[in-house]
Amino acid sequence: ADFGQNLLTPPERESAWVLLLKQIFGGLFNIMLWICVVCELVLAVALDGDDLVTPVVLSVVIVASATLQWWTEQQAEGMMNALQEMQAASAVAVQRRRHGGERVELQIPAEELVPGDVLLLEAGQRVPADVRILACTDGSLVENSALTGESVAEPRTAEAAPAGLALVEARNVAFSGTTVLQGRMLGVVFGTGDSTLLGQIATKIRTSRTRSSLEIQIEHFVHLIAFVAVGIGLLSLVANIASPRKRGIAEVLENAATAFFAQVPEGLLPTVTVCLMIASRQMAQRHVLVRKIDAVETLGCIGVLCSDKTGTLTSGKMTATDLAVPCPTGSGPDGI
Repeated sequence: ADFGQNLLTPPERESAWVLLLKQIFGGLFNIMLWICVVCELVLAVALDGDDLVTPVVLSVVIVASATLQWWTEQQAEGMMNALQEMQAASAVAVQRRRHGGERVELQIPAEELVPGDVLLLEAGQRVPADVRILACTDGSLVENSALTGESVAEPRTAEAAPAGLALVEARNVAFSGTTVLQGRMLGVVFGTGDSTLLGQIATKIRTSRTRSSLEIQIEHFVHLIAFVAVGIGLLSLVANIASPRKRGIAEVLENAATAFFAQVPEGLLPTVTVCLMIASRQMAQRHVLVRKIDAVETLGCIGVLCSDKTGTLTSGKMTATDLAVPCPTGSGPDGI
C-alpha cells in the first residue's frame, strides 16, 4: 500500500507576491486611498489640474506602508519555517522484512517511515510517528506536552491498554511529536503523517485565521469614514450643481473631490503600520516572534494573563523566584 511520506499536510499558502498585492490594494481603507489617487490624477491630467504631487506622494505612502508590513510578516514566516525544520525528526534506525522474509536494519529519514516499521527509541529522541510499544525498559518516560499541554512526564509500558480506554490515555503508545525523556523503547509504527494523533488535531484546527481586535476596530472605523466621506462628497456635488453661481464641470468635480478627500485620514495607514512595527521589533528583542504584526495590539490589550499549566507558556520547569523569610517578632519594618 502507498502510505505517502510521514509528513503533516501543510496548509495552503499563497504566493508572497499575491500577499504583497493584497497588502497594497486589499481592504476598504486602501481602496478609499486609491480612489483618492485616481480622482486626483483625473483632475490633474484630464481636467487640466495642476496638482500632481499629491497623488504621487499618496501612492508612495500606500505602497511603502503595505511593503513594510508585508516584509515584516515574511521575515517572521521565514523564521517560523526555519524553526520547524530545525525541530524535524532526524534519521531513525528501523527493522523491515524483505519479500523473502529476511529482516534487515536500515537507517532512513523519518519522512520515509511507514506503518509496520519496527524502530528503537532512546532517551532524548523525538518520536517520529505514532508507535505501539512492544518492549521497553523499566521507568521509561515520555513528554506529551506537545499534545496535552502537561509538562509532567508520563510513564510508558509494553502492557496492553484496557479495552475502551481512549488512545491518548494509553500507556503503551508513544505519539508523534512527543519526546522520550528516559529509557529505551522498541515499537512498531501504526500511524504516520496525517493519520497520527497530532495530524488529526492539525487537520481539525486547520481553519482560516481569526481576525484580530485591531482589524475589527479599524474596519468599523473605515466603514464609518467611508459613509461620511461619500455622503459629504455627494452633498458637495449637489450643492455645486445647484449653486446660483455657475461653475464649470472641472471646478464642480474638483470641489466635490476635495470635500471627499478631506474626510479620509491619509496618515492613518502609515501611522498604524509604523507603530505596530516598532512594537513587533521590541517583542523580537524579548525573543518573541510575531507572525502577524497586528497581533501585537491584541497582546497589548491583555491586563491579566492566566495559564493553568506549567509548560504551556513557560519552559516547563517549576522555579522559585522569590523567597520570604519571617523576621523575629518586632524586628520587621512594621513591628511584625
